[in-house]
Amino acid sequence: MKSHHHAPEHKNNPVFSPDREMILKKYRDANNALGVVRIGSQIHDDAIVISGSLSMRFIDLDIYAVVSEALEAAARDISMSGGIVGHIKASVTTTSITIISTTGDNAMSKESPVHNARIIIAAIVFQIDPQEAQNKLKKSLKGIRARLSL
Repeated sequence: MKSHHHAPEHKNNPVFSPDREMILKKYRDANNALGVVRIGSQIHDDAIVISGSLSMRFIDLDIYAVVSEALEAAARDISMSGGIVGHIKASVTTTSITIISTTGDNAMSKESPVHNARIIIAAIVFQIDPQEAQNKLKKSLKGIRARLSL
């Protein structure tokens, strides 16, 4: 009679290997290191595609206004260097901590003034040296970090 006992799926599946999961965790942690600006670019036909990211902590400031101003400044810098901006976009993810406590009667809450943010930018530009365009967007992310850092 055949046994119907099967090993757990992850034992023989490389997608779920403990080594792979550990490597992915280290990669995610390294790419989300607080305050580190990551930037890279690729060329597709005549377009330069640039992407970058920044994870950081900040105190109650209008992060959306700061990021918007930085993107506008980057677009101006690229245009002033003779480049053409197809688009520059950013996604901003923020998290905060709220503590709720009670001694039995009324619950009270207190929100931390410190928030976490992950900012990812992507740009498509033309007619500019790829390294120069990358440097301008890196400058933009560093400017965001300087304005919002604790």
